[in-house]
Amino acid sequence: MALLGIIAAAMLFPTQAPAVSELEAEDLETVVYFDYGSEVLGDAGLELVRGTASAALQAGFTQATVVGHADKAGPEAQNFETGMARAEAVAFVMIAAGFAADNVEVESAGETDPAINHEDERREPRNRRAVITFDKN
Repeated sequence: MALLGIIAAAMLFPTQAPAVSELEAEDLETVVYFDYGSEVLGDAGLELVRGTASAALQAGFTQATVVGHADKAGPEAQNFETGMARAEAVAFVMIAAGFAADNVEVESAGETDPAINHEDERREPRNRRAVITFDKN
């Protein structure tokens, strides 16, 4: 009987996503994850970036920043380069989705801004990422 109550409540009080025009920059911030040592976006990553770029453009966002990250496995300089390659891969998809190339900034944080901090050089999948943020200016 409890399940029926939940279903009924969902029907009476549906949650609606905000209209695209009402989206804030924070609503669109997106994290894309990568395999170890890779800057290749898989099918899911491609769809995520394309969908996010499309929603951002529809909401009036014209500026994007993509920051690539790496875990601590490997040399720091190599991790910086890997972070940049990840940011560039995401930016390429965003440009193909309609963003002006001059309006997509790419940066690398390398291993300096981990999502999960470890003192050693272990491989941490949640640190191998690119973060996309948006602005209307």
